[in-house]
Amino acid sequence: MNRISRLFSSWNCIFLSALAVLFFLIVYPMFSIFMASFAGDAPGEFTLKHYYLVFKSSFYLKCLGNSIFMSFMATLFSILLGAPFAFFITRFKLPFTNTLRTLGTLPLILPTFIGAEAWLLMLGRSGFITRLLADLGIDFPGIAGWQGVVMVFTLQFFPFVFLMVAAAINSVDRSLEESARNLGAGPLRVFYTVTLPLISPSIAAGGLMVFCMSIENFGVPTIIGGDFKVLAEQAYSEFMNEMGGNPSMAGALSSILVLITLGITILQKSLVERKSYAMSALRPPEIHKLSRPLTLAAFSFCALLLILALAPFAVILAASITESRGPVMYYGHFSLDNLKAALQVAPRPIFNSFFLSTTATCIGMVFGMLVSYLIVRKKGISAYVLDLAMMLPLIIAGSVLGIALAATYNSGPIVLTGTWMILVLAYFVRKTPFSVKTTSALLQQIEESVEEASISLGVPPLKSFLKVVVPAMLPGIIAGAIIMWVTILAELSSTIVLYYGPWTTMTVQVFQYIGSGDFGPASAYGAVLILSVLLPLFLLNKILGKGLSPAL
Repeated sequence: MNRISRLFSSWNCIFLSALAVLFFLIVYPMFSIFMASFAGDAPGEFTLKHYYLVFKSSFYLKCLGNSIFMSFMATLFSILLGAPFAFFITRFKLPFTNTLRTLGTLPLILPTFIGAEAWLLMLGRSGFITRLLADLGIDFPGIAGWQGVVMVFTLQFFPFVFLMVAAAINSVDRSLEESARNLGAGPLRVFYTVTLPLISPSIAAGGLMVFCMSIENFGVPTIIGGDFKVLAEQAYSEFMNEMGGNPSMAGALSSILVLITLGITILQKSLVERKSYAMSALRPPEIHKLSRPLTLAAFSFCALLLILALAPFAVILAASITESRGPVMYYGHFSLDNLKAALQVAPRPIFNSFFLSTTATCIGMVFGMLVSYLIVRKKGISAYVLDLAMMLPLIIAGSVLGIALAATYNSGPIVLTGTWMILVLAYFVRKTPFSVKTTSALLQQIEESVEEASISLGVPPLKSFLKVVVPAMLPGIIAGAIIMWVTILAELSSTIVLYYGPWTTMTVQVFQYIGSGDFGPASAYGAVLILSVLLPLFLLNKILGKGLSPAL
């Protein structure tokens, strides 16, 4: 009986510790910044003037409208490209299907601001494609503006839709479509009346992720948006400008961003839950063979989309070994100067990125493993609350969370702002949901009887978990850790708010170089970042037989 009591005490302590971590790193900072948005000039004064200024100012209203418009357009185009891509890959016999499926996930690992830099190198005012068009007598104005922002988001975020829709299509029961065809419905009618309604929740979920990722991003609008200003960019600007004074406007803008993403999340959830989409899925969908012209058309669509989406990889790698002077790249002139400067002269950002990513990943790996067990095995209201709490980092913009953490822990008994620890904590709490998702999915496939057998032999439950369950969860733990590591390595939104001089990361260095027009050094750090991200994912695919898609 004492052993059972100790077991429950141990897991109860872990549960309370997990809630405490989420409270102090998510709930309390967000509540603090929300309350700060109501702070007046006098101590203790409560005012709505900052929200009033936001909705009265034509500039802020335009930024708000731009944010919603930009995110909606990116979501729309991601669905229009990602859903057909998924349908062609999963339902038809195309050449190099496995290669197309693997390459279709790669855009997700490229930091969006590096993608923006690559497109500037191609289609900016001094881009090599722009100059080529000028030589042909074609005047191309460049990609600055909302069109360029939407293009970058679409080409890098459509894999969210692709992965979710592909998984949904593979789970459609073939008998449902066969029944519709037996009743006389043609292929198009079967698709619109049977297949499309069944996969619509996945389309909505993928669209929601694209919308939330787009509206919270300020790096791409800052780099190629030009006069197209968005709310996330202004929240960051207000916070950095007013750090020594009044952060209330930044708090108001951040709160509005959170309310928008929360509202869209609730709307998507309510629309999906109005209908039932459950099916037995006993018979997987049939893979059809198209005629040669249709096969060529479908393959061309998929290949062209991937060429556009993956072009930034090649451009950044090529630019890193190209001679440059500021924004001017001398294409055809090979040079290793930029890479030497990054690796030998100024290697500190590389070390910082690796150290911070590894530290946060180790913490997140242990935390995610324990939380996953509590969510899957400990049924009830406590597990439900913990599961919901783990979703909070996914709907809060990185820049907003960074502002909240910096403002909350800038004074008082615990001062973390201006230290490397606040970066680790921000990375850990933002990316741990990836670890929880992968380990939870694998844990659900592990029979409880295995653990129960160990306990029945007299091994304490917590020790049984460590000795029996953890080894079985190891593939999911490793997969989640690698996904955490690579996404932390590419993190900019929270980093740009929380870093200070000695702890500059590669992402900050690239962002600053792009802002000053030094594309050569920016490309060098970008190339190191890309290779640092690709190699672990390659190992993940080879060792565990899993790519990026299982973790998303």
